[in-house]
Amino acid sequence: MPFLQTGVFIRHDPETTPVPLIVDVSRSGREYPKEFRSPLPFTVLHDNVSMYVEDLWAAAPKVGATMLYCCFPNTFMDVNRKEDDLDPAVIDGQWPTPLNPSPVAIRGLGLIKTKSRYGEPMQEKKLTVAEIKERFDLYYHPYHRELKRIVDETYSRHGLLWQLSCHCMSAIGAPTHADAGQPRADFCLGNIGYTTSSKDFVEYVAAEIKKLGYSVTINTPYEGNELNRRHGAPARGVESIMVEINKKLFMDTKTFRKTEGFGPLKANLDRLLQTLAAEAGKRAAN
Repeated sequence: MPFLQTGVFIRHDPETTPVPLIVDVSRSGREYPKEFRSPLPFTVLHDNVSMYVEDLWAAAPKVGATMLYCCFPNTFMDVNRKEDDLDPAVIDGQWPTPLNPSPVAIRGLGLIKTKSRYGEPMQEKKLTVAEIKERFDLYYHPYHRELKRIVDETYSRHGLLWQLSCHCMSAIGAPTHADAGQPRADFCLGNIGYTTSSKDFVEYVAAEIKKLGYSVTINTPYEGNELNRRHGAPARGVESIMVEINKKLFMDTKTFRKTEGFGPLKANLDRLLQTLAAEAGKRAAN
């Protein structure tokens, strides 16, 4: 039975014997808050959503994993960014604490987006301090609190934890990305320079994906972000990786519709989840 906090998250609990596996889907939300405004046409805005990712990983609860889905769009506020990864140019007023915008935020893709993936202006106007704080209070912090609760409970129960932070990526790097114009592999796994998971774990997952017939890169063009940084602690047995899937495998980016590739890909991800869940459960039992 799913549990939801309206407009913020949906949690899908294990439907069979629980295993220490968590799947978080943070950038696929399509419930646009009433106060969200942008000068962009909806088609351009919607193109920034990691569509169908929650459908691809929907079998997670059936194998004993917990899945947490973020309902609001990452273009409203991106929970996969640090709280201080905010471009001062988007703020109308003085932010009360020091900011530390990353190069990605300065390019427009930080906590609150100032540009789309292709460089179009995202915001209609600057946001007041009160407006941004409201987004933290009503959206960002509740999602992170729930994920932390799940992580802490799962780790306490099993003594180890595997976290998959799941997204999808364009077939070719967009102009605002470091690999602009470059073709990408079928999957990209990231652990922020081997800090949020062990080398053995990320290579184990990569090997299992390759067995299914896909190409895989590690930490390029993406390496993971805040959701991995907050929870990954391989020395304690908490393995946290990002999983990016190439959109060319399952959707038509011009129509936003699933292609014939969706079914075979989902079937393979079901098999991957079964493999990971079985292995995680076995290790927790030892």
